[in-house]
Parts: sequence; structure tokens; C-alpha cells
Amino acid sequence: MKKTLTAAVLAAWTVLTASSADRQKFEVELSLKDKKVSDLSPQGLTLAFHVEMVNTLSTPLYLVRYDYRVVIEQAEFLDLRVGLDEPLRIEPRSGLLVALPVKITYEYLFRAAPGVQPKDQAVCLLTGGLTFQDERKKEKRIPLALSADFPIYRGLEVRIQPIVAKNLTVGGADLVFRAVLRNPNGFACRIDRVTYKLSLVGVNVAEGTIAQGTGLDGRGEKTFDIPLLLDFFETGKIVYDGLEQPPVAARFSGEAEIGTPWGNFKIPLEKSDKVAVQKL
Repeated sequence: MKKTLTAAVLAAWTVLTASSADRQKFEVELSLKDKKVSDLSPQGLTLAFHVEMVNTLSTPLYLVRYDYRVVIEQAEFLDLRVGLDEPLRIEPRSGLLVALPVKITYEYLFRAAPGVQPKDQAVCLLTGGLTFQDERKKEKRIPLALSADFPIYRGLEVRIQPIVAKNLTVGGADLVFRAVLRNPNGFACRIDRVTYKLSLVGVNVAEGTIAQGTGLDGRGEKTFDIPLLLDFFETGKIVYDGLEQPPVAARFSGEAEIGTPWGNFKIPLEKSDKVAVQKL
């Protein structure tokens, strides 16, 4: 069964200036406008090539099918041929943007190209063609060749440090909760912000935002102090008991908004552990 083109016409994208080598002059001119990484996770990502198609004729043309072969680090990764249920019409002397997506699953990639696994990034080469019809059903395939790099992403790690108790009584506590954010990737990132929730022995005790505008080196880490003023009449005696008889069950969860060389992403964070309490 034919598949509908997964790339919808894109309303607006940041336009990257294409060199003359990016353009192939036929009845339709093709130019690479953008390369975008999305759906980033430790399991994989999607790499999309955004291609502008310009109809240079005075009559409409229709994109009816496309094919492309993907090679990553000299290993064949994908060979795709797709016919469109509904051809895309390109008006005379007009252009249209489409995305050619490559879904990359690291598990499959590491089987196809074992040498990629220890690397921090890899290069993707896409070659293929777009086939157009004119109003008389005459077809012409226009070739294209595109390339882009993408990250081998290993996530972000959270580690909970011992809780520092400046003051701890049956009525309340003055604490410092410390979380370490580690970047196991080989590339640096910018942490625009981290939104978080904290719980002790299953009781939510705090939520907020930290790490705004913080840089995080590749394979580096940052420690964040979160001050806590607790009222045990509000949180319950169970929290006092947990702090008084450590290790105490602690959970840090939230989301990091990060900037990377491949764009901005929202990364889920979660860590549960039993930690010591250091009384001052």
C-alpha cells in the first residue's frame, strides 16, 4: 500500500542560505533549507532534511513519489521508496517545503555500524530523488544528495547527594537538598532551566526552577543546592521520622530544557535513592 508523505508542507522554518552547490537546476529546483534533529532520547532521534522545491515552469507540477538511501558512517542504514496517495501540487513559479525524515534508533544503528557506538556524533548521507509529474502525466525524477551530522545521545544523569540538616526538630527543619546533574555526552550543552519536584519518604516537599543559563561541559557535572524549610505539622511526622532515622527515601523529578549544537530539547529527569542526612 502506498504511504502518504510523512512530511507535511512546512509553514515557516529558519532559512539557511544555500550555496550554489545546493541547487540543481531542472524544471524543479531543489535546495536544502534546514536540517533538524527532533525526538532526542537515549533510544534515538529523528533527523529531518527540509528541502525547498521550486517549480520554474508556467504550469503546475506534482510530486508523486520519492526514494532515498541513507548511509551512516559508510554503513547502509535505510533504503526507502514511497509513493504518495495524494500528490503534492506545486503551483507555477512557486515553491514548497517538504521534510525528508530519517528515524534513527541507536540499537539498530549500532548493529548496522558497530564503530559508531563509542563516538559522540555520526554523519548521515542521504541520496535519492524526487519524482514529479506534469499535467500530461509525464514524469521526471530529480536527484538529490544531502548530508548532516547528529549526536550519539546518552541522556542526562541525576545523582542525589546527602541531605544537609542545618536544623532538625520535631517542629520543622532547615535543610539543603543537593542534586548533581551529569552530562555523559561528549558535547557541551546549555541548561536554560530545570523544573523540578522533590519528595521525601513519598511526601512532596518542594518544587521550583533551578540552573537557569548554566553551562554544562561534555562529560562534566554541576551541583545544585536547593534550600528547604519544612514544617512537619504540614508535611507530617513521617518526614521527620525519615530524616531522623536515615537513610531517607528521596526522589528528584522534573525536566531540563537544554540547548545543544543540534537545537533545543526538553529532557525528562528522574532519580530515586535512599540518602544520608548530615547534621551540622
